[in-house]
Amino acid sequence: MSRSEVEIIETGRRWQAAGEQVVLATVARTWGSSPRQVGAVMALAASGRIAGSVSGGCIEAELIERVRTEFPARFTTLEYSSDAHRALPCGGRLLLALEPLAGILDLDGMLGAIASGSAVARTLDLTTGTVRWEHAGDGARGALDGDVLRVVYEPAWRLIVAGGGELAQWVCRFAQLLDYAVSACDPRPEYGSGWPLTEVPLAAVYPDDFIDPESCDARTAVVALTHDPKIDDLAMLQALRSSAFYIGALGSRRTTASRAARLREHFHLEDATVARIRGPIGIDLNTRRPAEIALAVLADITAARNGVSVTTARAHA
Repeated sequence: MSRSEVEIIETGRRWQAAGEQVVLATVARTWGSSPRQVGAVMALAASGRIAGSVSGGCIEAELIERVRTEFPARFTTLEYSSDAHRALPCGGRLLLALEPLAGILDLDGMLGAIASGSAVARTLDLTTGTVRWEHAGDGARGALDGDVLRVVYEPAWRLIVAGGGELAQWVCRFAQLLDYAVSACDPRPEYGSGWPLTEVPLAAVYPDDFIDPESCDARTAVVALTHDPKIDDLAMLQALRSSAFYIGALGSRRTTASRAARLREHFHLEDATVARIRGPIGIDLNTRRPAEIALAVLADITAARNGVSVTTARAHA
């Protein structure tokens, strides 16, 4: 499951800590056409507040009213079908698991493990409501086995940005919307003074003092966006020492070729190592607008994250 599911659970936990009654709804099983996948979650408070969705808007209104008027005192399951609920797609059915948040054991421990960088697997017995969680290894996937639902929650994927210009700002904004944990650096004081994103502090240091190759794992992407070789090359050198799944730098094909030549000549990097750098960065959207370039960059990063190859062909007038 994506980081957004974890944030939904965290939101419900904050409501509960503030004194509200909160129930967690999880999609446990689907049949036929279904707008959301197994494991999708929604937090609902007795006051009417909600976070997330379990059907893309098809049954949410009825579920909200049910929780407001008849808050479930204990674990229960609830089935919806297109025959009884016209809002569901034709032939669709889904089974929800409803859990009062107050009754979920060690929820804070699970959220703490995810916050510390661990993936966790949460196992829920749909017949008894018994639940447990454990640390999950890389590549772990959720599954429904009979009446036992296993959902894997992952920590946030990371994006490290070298650069503080307008493009970097847009990349950081889009990355946050896509649930990446974002950090950025730029040693140039003029960019630090105009940095507008309070939720993403801009470290006033060079990338070699900011990027720790040991902490850049296979869930980390690194992009250099300054167009200044003194900064971008350092970011690439640090990233190439790591296992980051995506390493990319801004620039034309000529700039990319010049960077590769510098890294081979001055830092004695092998061709296979230099080839890990993606450039020109992003998919080709035939645009010079910073926001659209940022969209192209995030599309390329997310495609790599999901193991998808993306190609583009410009339309001819």
